[in-house]
Amino acid sequence: MQVQTHKHYDKMWAKLSRTQQLQVMAALKMLVTNQNKKQLRVHQLKGKYYPQYSLTVAEDLRVHFLKVRKNKIVLMLVGAHDQLYG
Repeated sequence: MQVQTHKHYDKMWAKLSRTQQLQVMAALKMLVTNQNKKQLRVHQLKGKYYPQYSLTVAEDLRVHFLKVRKNKIVLMLVGAHDQLYG
C-alpha cells in the first residue's frame, strides 16, 4: 500500500512527542500490512470529515486518512481526540 501525507498532517506530526510518533508509525505499519485492523478500530467518519477514515493509535491519539485508491491512502490529520473533534 502506498502512503502519502497531507501538509496539515505534516504540521501536526511535527508537534507530536517522539513516543507518539513511534506509536503512529507502528499503527500505520499494522494498517498497511493488514494486521490487527480490529485493534485499530478503523471506521469511516461522518459529517465534517466525511469521506475520511479514522484509526485509533492510542487511547487519545487518532489518525485521519483518505482512501484514494484501493492501494493508496493519504494521511490527513493526526492528534488527540479533542484536538481533532473539539
